[in-house]
Amino acid sequence: MEASADIAAPPAWVAGLRRNDAATVRTLYQKHFPAIRQYVLQNSGTGNDAQDMFQEAMTVLWMSVKEGRLVPDTDPGGFLYRVAKNKWLDVVRSAARKHMKVVHSEQVLDHRADATDDIEERIVRLRGVYDKLDDKCRTVLDQFYFERKDLATIAAGMGVEEESIRTIKYRCMMKLRAFRRTISGEDQQAI
Repeated sequence: MEASADIAAPPAWVAGLRRNDAATVRTLYQKHFPAIRQYVLQNSGTGNDAQDMFQEAMTVLWMSVKEGRLVPDTDPGGFLYRVAKNKWLDVVRSAARKHMKVVHSEQVLDHRADATDDIEERIVRLRGVYDKLDDKCRTVLDQFYFERKDLATIAAGMGVEEESIRTIKYRCMMKLRAFRRTISGEDQQAI
């Protein structure tokens, strides 16, 4: 009868996580962090990235234990490694999607004066076009872009449905886009 009680007892690390035992967490860290660190470092990460991934994986493991979602006989090292690996792959994929372009400081300095003048001229042209929009357009765009209100708040304030505000905002932005050439200075028509 005692043998069946031993089989049903959770592993020591599970019991330790259930009672938030610091020694259990420390042991899991010492035993399983090196593999996660090595994986992250081999895949364009840093030591800090590895620590972040391990901490996130530990959080998932701890939540799984607390909520009883863990499969019996789960290997904590394998679990932590899989979670950290998947989270790191998400980070790498999202960074790759950003298509960040590095601009050297010399290039920025050479064009700074010209860019400032050009930007100021474009702002003047944009204001001219913006002033031609009707009051409803300016109200919706001001509240959305400058006051940072969400569409539901704007709709409630104007006494209309959120979908109406979404449509108004879309149409107003399309009106502004129609003047793109004027704003950029390509079309020299009077504003």
